[in-house]
Amino acid sequence: MAPNALDRGPGRAPDAEARAWIDQHDGAFGPWIAGSLRPGTDAAAICSPSSGSELARLADASPADLADARAAAATAQPLWAALPGAKRARKLYDWVEEIAARETCLTQLLALETGRPVRACRRGLSAGLDALRQAAGNLLAGAADRPGHVPLGVVAPGPSFGQSFGPSPDLSLGRIAPALAAGNAVILAPGPADGRLAMLCLAEAAGTAGLPNGLLAVLPGAAGALSDLAQPPVTTLRGPCLHLVLEDADLDAAADGIAGMLGDPPPGTAGHWLLVEESVAERVHARLAGRMARLIIGDPLDPATDLGPLPGTALRDRLTAALAETRGVTIQPLPRLPDHGAFMAPALITGLAPAMPEMETGLPGPVLLSMTFRTPAEAIRLANATPPVPAASLWSETLSAALDLATTLEAETVCVNGTDLDPAPDPLALWQRPAGLAPARPVARPVAAAPVPSAALTAARRAQPGWAGRSTAERAAILTRAATRLAESAEGTAARLASAAGAAATASAAWAETPGRASLSRHRPHGVIALLCPEICRQAAPMLATASILGPVLAAGNGALLCPGAGANAEAEALIAALEAAGMPKGLVGIVSGPRAALACALAARVDLDALWCFGAGDLPEDLPARAAATGKALWLSEGGTSETWTGPGGASDLFRIAAGRRQTLRLSWGA
Repeated sequence: MAPNALDRGPGRAPDAEARAWIDQHDGAFGPWIAGSLRPGTDAAAICSPSSGSELARLADASPADLADARAAAATAQPLWAALPGAKRARKLYDWVEEIAARETCLTQLLALETGRPVRACRRGLSAGLDALRQAAGNLLAGAADRPGHVPLGVVAPGPSFGQSFGPSPDLSLGRIAPALAAGNAVILAPGPADGRLAMLCLAEAAGTAGLPNGLLAVLPGAAGALSDLAQPPVTTLRGPCLHLVLEDADLDAAADGIAGMLGDPPPGTAGHWLLVEESVAERVHARLAGRMARLIIGDPLDPATDLGPLPGTALRDRLTAALAETRGVTIQPLPRLPDHGAFMAPALITGLAPAMPEMETGLPGPVLLSMTFRTPAEAIRLANATPPVPAASLWSETLSAALDLATTLEAETVCVNGTDLDPAPDPLALWQRPAGLAPARPVARPVAAAPVPSAALTAARRAQPGWAGRSTAERAAILTRAATRLAESAEGTAARLASAAGAAATASAAWAETPGRASLSRHRPHGVIALLCPEICRQAAPMLATASILGPVLAAGNGALLCPGAGANAEAEALIAALEAAGMPKGLVGIVSGPRAALACALAARVDLDALWCFGAGDLPEDLPARAAATGKALWLSEGGTSETWTGPGGASDLFRIAAGRRQTLRLSWGA
């Protein structure tokens, strides 16, 4: 009998290669250390979220495993860093070839373990390979061979998306590749949502490609034990994926793109927020509901699947309870759901306000939280009322309005009229440091916070937006005039200010173009940064050290709270006076004082401070990173360095310039 309907027939991509790789290891896995897989003890089952069946058994890393991985990495890293850039590049290219040979296996492992649709896993892994090729190409171009700079050492740049809806589909190669290319050893600690089996397969591919034993380690379940490893002095953003729709947008394209992202969220994001102009809100909500009803929910290995299962039934139950308790209006089309597995129908909640619990805590998963706005200015106030988000899509057919909003949004990646929201790979420069500026290791010493002079912070925060609103050339001109005023009394300090001004004046955003789309990378200021300057003696020119740090901070558009080194208050005041006489707003840079450890703890707890840099940080308490993380603050802890660090040519100005801003990627698309 001929069919009387055009229903989609069942389809499923094969998983034979992933199953064969699992069987090759007898279905039992442990940490990857020093080029081999350890059996581990107390293995727990890894189950497929779509079927609930057991995939394999995996043992978390033990303290002994962690110690062995650190020792192997510490042995391998200096030998790796000593290789010429061209030889490191050759090894990375060999790794690319080995990953490409296992691409099908890796894609299947990701889909089986995480529930992410197989086509999203395939796309993400392809992006990861591109990042690895780019890092190797930068090595051949000499990007890592910078005189006076050395690798950070043993680092932990890998997946830390424990609160996100899904894993990073590129297996975090956008961070791992630059870290390795810069000469570091890498220790990864994937969690349950990060694709642990795929990470182990990735490490095995590195061993087959000939990367030195110990250079890459995978320690499942050990993320908390790696918090002391070196990291770049920049913040990794976490939060929802933001979608902003203006009334002149192509509403059908916006609804289609936003609904499609419910099953393929950008890395590092947890949940989705929608800001839609009030005049078109009902039409957008209706289109979204219709598109969500047509999403195919099912087996992640089915190439047609749009939305796979949640990581577990606990999250599904939590989301179901939240939908029942919300004060908004829930729109939840009910497409066909599989009979078993942690599946959930996508939902749209409208009629929300900023103070409602859903907007404050967020809902990870295929849930879209919607608010309306009346003007673009109101949209920006709503969007930027929360800490910066990892990714945002912006929909408008007026390019001038779209660019105006995109450059104002506090988001790491903004895509105009599209959903290409994966973060750009890290630059190699982030994973190196000046030779004399080593990462600090705080001590185990309880410290009570001291009061912070609020007047200085309030004045800096009030002056900073106007300073950031000035052109880069205008800020550079003010630094140059201040350098001229100081030229006779402090020649070295004047040179540092002039250098910061020159770097700011010649800085340009990077533009990369491909057919139909382009990416623009730019730097934005943090806001107000507290600077605990190094405790160096007067013979080492404390004003020069202060200017070396403060110059790039101001050139990037930030305000500052300055805690000078011992006996350096007079020099700091003279430097600020010269800057204000040259045209810097009064109050943009303030001076604070007090015991360093107590002052650092107090500054870390301030929610109205955006970043904290501590030089000569060996006397600071070991819980300082946790205090800063609780307020979403960028934290940089570093030893004070030698006098050569501050008085030598160049100093650490390049690193200060990079760390003083937040990288933002704007993506534009055009054509049919």
